[in-house]
Amino acid sequence: MKIMDRYSLLCIAASMIILTVLLTEDETVNKERIGIIHGIEETQNGYTFTFEDSDGEDMRCFSRNEPDDNGIHKIIGTMSEDGSIFFVSSMVLLSSE
Repeated sequence: MKIMDRYSLLCIAASMIILTVLLTEDETVNKERIGIIHGIEETQNGYTFTFEDSDGEDMRCFSRNEPDDNGIHKIIGTMSEDGSIFFVSSMVLLSSE
């Protein structure tokens, strides 16, 4: 019975590790969003701005490249670990006013 208990505990531990990896993996995946950029500010390392998506939600973003103000953009990037800022890896101007 002791051997069976060891294998059971090993299987449970392995299952928990796999489950943890699968649940936290989504944080590092690039996400694509479409919306309007406004409130652009230049920083020492790039640009920060507010991005309003099609649902009307605002989020603070950072990009090394200067975005065009007042136009519809598609941005791709990742959210910071604390969820306070979206790091833009790619930005495309879809249409301008």
